Amino acid sequence: MIFIFFLNQKYSTFVPSRFRLMEEQQILSSQHSPLTTRGRQVVQSYIATTAMYDFNVYEKRVMYNLVRLAQSQIEGVVLTDNLHKICHDMKGYVHVTLPLSDFLADEEDKNHRRVKDALKSLHRKTFEYLDDDVWECISIIALPKIALHSRQVSFIVDSRVWDVLLDFSRGFSRYDIEVAFRLESCYSMRFYELMACQKEPITYSIDALRRIFKLEDKYAFTKDFIKRVVESSKIELDQKSPVSFTYAPVKDGKRITQLIFFPVRFNGQDSSDDDHRVILRKYGSSAVLTADERRFLEEIGFNESGINNNLSLFMDCQRNLDFIYELALIKGKCRTKKNPCGWCIRTLTGKLADKKSQRA
Repeated sequence: MIFIFFLNQKYSTFVPSRFRLMEEQQILSSQHSPLTTRGRQVVQSYIATTAMYDFNVYEKRVMYNLVRLAQSQIEGVVLTDNLHKICHDMKGYVHVTLPLSDFLADEEDKNHRRVKDALKSLHRKTFEYLDDDVWECISIIALPKIALHSRQVSFIVDSRVWDVLLDFSRGFSRYDIEVAFRLESCYSMRFYELMACQKEPITYSIDALRRIFKLEDKYAFTKDFIKRVVESSKIELDQKSPVSFTYAPVKDGKRITQLIFFPVRFNGQDSSDDDHRVILRKYGSSAVLTADERRFLEEIGFNESGINNNLSLFMDCQRNLDFIYELALIKGKCRTKKNPCGWCIRTLTGKLADKKSQRA
């Protein structure tokens, strides 16, 4: 299994000063360590955020712990509880020790075997390193070990894996690691990382998303990929995260080729807002509807207010119907209707209900 770093052109522009590693250093944790308090923001290299891999949930939690350790090192945190250790040896390897509980979601999580399996799997998975002089295939972690009596987990990280976690030259994503640990889908975790720091709409092609999630050979139909990966992630983020997204498909003919993602943030006042209201307030309906879709709606009789009031329905149609085709049919039939806009809404609502009942 190859873990490939993929660079995306959309990223934050902050680049910190180069972090200097000591040849040999040991950092132990204190009561106020960020490692003992998950409810905090961490900064992750955007290279890692957009890398191409297919880690499961427990493998992701191993990697989240590495991000937290790297974060503590950047901040110069001095730790003292003998549970968390980072040691850089003379050869550049990073020796990591953590309690087993750090890899579990909460006190109810007793899946110790899943942690063991995740460590074994990460030991087998590799990433490719290439510079001007050498190509190498490097394990994500090496020599994983669990001390059964103390329940301490230890393993070794290659310096180049560690350096990726600290490489902000391509930007960074910032997220709450407590939220990340609560998520139960690896796809939700990745979308959370992608959206947590995003302030503007971002577009990904379906092919690019498949590469990032390493799903090139799964979900042959795009509609299945969207349902199983994108829509399921949105549902979980809506329920468990202060940051979620909504999306609009972009079609080439009848084929969906891209998705436009709109970040949605929930807080004390806005958490009750519908997604379409959040998008409408921030971006306007023109960010969602194509020129042809808007033209058909206007020819049917919708004004700007009518389009905005029904944007949620129209976005649902984009995802589940051939929206342009349906609008073309409606336009041809609505001329004899007394209330063409109302008839259009009822027709689209009925089409959506039929489509969803067929899937049930």
